[in-house]
Amino acid sequence: MGDRPDRFLPLFIADYLADTAHLTRDQHGAYLLLLMAYWRRGGPLPDNDAKLANIVRASHHEWKKLRPVMLDFFTADGTDFRNKRSDHELERAEARSQAKA
Repeated sequence: MGDRPDRFLPLFIADYLADTAHLTRDQHGAYLLLLMAYWRRGGPLPDNDAKLANIVRASHHEWKKLRPVMLDFFTADGTDFRNKRSDHELERAEARSQAKA
């Protein structure tokens, strides 16, 4: 399939910048790495601090400082680390793929 969701992550630059203007450089990096991992996985990430720290290439100590900031963009329930916009865009990508099939 040419439009596999893991090949193209829609990044709406104006929306991204409006929502993230307050982030530091490291927080931007963590957020983008989480979004990319989410997209490649095709859905929620595991709500597991060791795995999330690994995704963002942070030490445990660094992740403990990043996690509260990332929770402005994700929800965590002990099982899944979810991003509402990514879920919506993944659904749209799947619908486009199904329509082409």
